[in-house]
Amino acid sequence: MKLPHINRKFIGLGVAILIGVLSFWGFKTMFDQKVATLSKKGPQVQYVVASTNLPLGSIITTNNVSQRNFPQEYSQSNAVSVSEFDQIEGLPLKVSLKPGDTLMYSMIDTKKDITKLIPSGHRAITIPVDDESSISSMLKPGDLIDLLITLNSSSNPLTVPLIQGVKILATGKRLEGSDSSESVGYANITLDVTAIDAKNITFAASLGKISAILRNPNDQTINDTSSFMQLVNNEKQKPNLPSPSAPPSAVKVNVVHDNASHLNIIYGNKDE
Repeated sequence: MKLPHINRKFIGLGVAILIGVLSFWGFKTMFDQKVATLSKKGPQVQYVVASTNLPLGSIITTNNVSQRNFPQEYSQSNAVSVSEFDQIEGLPLKVSLKPGDTLMYSMIDTKKDITKLIPSGHRAITIPVDDESSISSMLKPGDLIDLLITLNSSSNPLTVPLIQGVKILATGKRLEGSDSSESVGYANITLDVTAIDAKNITFAASLGKISAILRNPNDQTINDTSSFMQLVNNEKQKPNLPSPSAPPSAVKVNVVHDNASHLNIIYGNKDE
């Protein structure tokens, strides 16, 4: 019996097609297995990453970083975990970062230098405090406080709001981000304020006693604090010259020594 002649070209084409089908099937199987492996959520770690472009010297805050989950097998010993964020918050960067870059401890300047904790355009001002005005020395760096000014006039004592939502940079020599085991005793606090607020605080300190009121860090409500400046402006508009009939000895300047704040409070044109 004579077998039909089969063209070798058809045989080669069939073998090539079979090899291609098997290769595609093998590749698809391996790809599906890889996707399934990556999609399977195993143990993960959470690291702090930059959420925006951060130039060198940027202060780390919750506004410019976020968290990202990584598989545990990709954990890094030098990376900052989310649970350790409070240790680096408020500290400056030694390098520039791009969005998505993981924060490493080696990228953060942990030296205790208060100048590096002052945001651009702000100022640091130190004011004296006593046990009462510092809430029994319970204030600590990083707290938010309101400031009140008490005008110690013997005729009409008055307390008005001065500034609200002020951040404490340091209590005594203890800076924000420093070891909390350091001594908590202090006689002054250093505040992060604007240049205008620094001017108002300095002026207020010459008129009366400044007290700190601790506030919840999540409370961002800022009320009207213009009472002090309105009071000062009203006082400026009052005539300071004595009447022509009054003898020169009728004009007195009373100096009240405030031992609590170690300030001299001076009042002019007071009747004897």
